[in-house]
Amino acid sequence: MRIHRKQPTITRAVQAGFSLIELMIALLIGLLVVAAAGGVFISNKRVYNASETVNRIQEGIRVGFELMSRDIREAGGNPCSASAPVINQMTSGGNDWWANWGDGIRGYSGADAMPGTVAGMGVFGTGVGQRVAGTDAVEINSALGGGIRVVDHAQPSAVVQVTNQGDIQEDDILVICNMDYSFIFQVTALPSSNQIQHNSGTSLNCAQEFQYENPCTGTGASGAFGYCFVPGATPSAQCDGFGRGPAYVARVGSVRWYVGNNARGGRSLYRATISNRSNTNTPDTLHEVYEVVEGIEDLTVTYLEAGENTYTAPAGVADWGQVVAVRIRLDMVGTEGALTASEIQGTDGQVLGRTLTHVVQLRNREAVL
Repeated sequence: MRIHRKQPTITRAVQAGFSLIELMIALLIGLLVVAAAGGVFISNKRVYNASETVNRIQEGIRVGFELMSRDIREAGGNPCSASAPVINQMTSGGNDWWANWGDGIRGYSGADAMPGTVAGMGVFGTGVGQRVAGTDAVEINSALGGGIRVVDHAQPSAVVQVTNQGDIQEDDILVICNMDYSFIFQVTALPSSNQIQHNSGTSLNCAQEFQYENPCTGTGASGAFGYCFVPGATPSAQCDGFGRGPAYVARVGSVRWYVGNNARGGRSLYRATISNRSNTNTPDTLHEVYEVVEGIEDLTVTYLEAGENTYTAPAGVADWGQVVAVRIRLDMVGTEGALTASEIQGTDGQVLGRTLTHVVQLRNREAVL
């Protein structure tokens, strides 16, 4: 008898998976998600770079405004009184920035050259530190540092007694003042540690005495009549006028602000200080030049005179001694620095820039805005 055994049924597991079309669709969706995420990242990076550039521009302009304002507020300042008349005891020299020192401030339009021929003084040129044509400039005159007290000048001689000479050097340009008068003169010698001499002759001084009624018309001879500074002393009979109040002497100088070429092929805001520190009778020595803010493309300065209600360009100023306020406009563009050229551009592909305006009142002018 044959026995039939039932064979076990063998089942194969059904293998499930994605078809090629499904894989392609999934890959496409993944690419779209990655592209969207990348686009958001790039957009955020552009926004960050633009914000960073704008912040740098605004910070640069703020620094420029702050430093310029400090100088402008002190225009015409001296250790005594800004309201006292300034009398220049010096004859006109070569690049005589000091000739109009009593005005305190003077502006130059984009077509006006500034006095002086030394690079960095604000003269037009293409070299590093030279002024860019078509941009305004401003010159501010004031005393440099604090004053040194006058002890005695009881007769109109060529020697002023002081407490000390400080850092004053021979041939420096100084101002001597009290509450009534201020005189600009050149140092001719330092006879002792507490004396300052201001002779005429080989110097730029037109006379050795301080002439306040008819400046630079005297003979310059010793003992000629002139103004005397006599704090606590008795004036001699040769004093044509005198002041008993406190008197001081101080070095004077000129500060110039302008847009110049920088060493990186762009433009920057520059500050130059001019004073006489080299024992020369042509007091136009360039003392210091600083590149203050990079990226300043243009500087526009307008001026308000006492009694007026509109700001005018330099050509419209009738009397620089009556300027009571200054309006500054700075145009600045983004600079690369830590960013690349493309990172300082806006959505239109142009370099980001800003224009801001700031108004400064001259502290040493009596007029009130």
